[in-house]
Amino acid sequence: MNSIQVNTSLYGPLAQYAGGKYIAQKSVELKDNASIRDLMDYFGIPYDQKSYLFINAVLCDMPGLLASLDEPLKDGDRVGIFSLQHMWPYQYRDGIRMSETLTETLREHGTMHNVY
Repeated sequence: MNSIQVNTSLYGPLAQYAGGKYIAQKSVELKDNASIRDLMDYFGIPYDQKSYLFINAVLCDMPGLLASLDEPLKDGDRVGIFSLQHMWPYQYRDGIRMSETLTETLREHGTMHNVY
């Protein structure tokens, strides 16, 4: 069986799934053709606890969406998964690179809005 290495960073309460308290960084070995779903299952992270998710600095998911679960991973990918307690500063949102899957999901569900 061929495998890939994925460098993962978990933030906030999600860090506990990789042995951390506030931040956990761990390189994991997954089967070739693994997806974000496989990575989250590896750690045992409940899907509804995921907030923002980045693959190689590209935004692939947002709170309340599951757009990235079937996103394929490649050897050497860097994945950051944030907890629901993490917000993303508004001033950094314009012009962020997003995956095609997330772009399509937002097109279908409408843009995300924050309540202040």
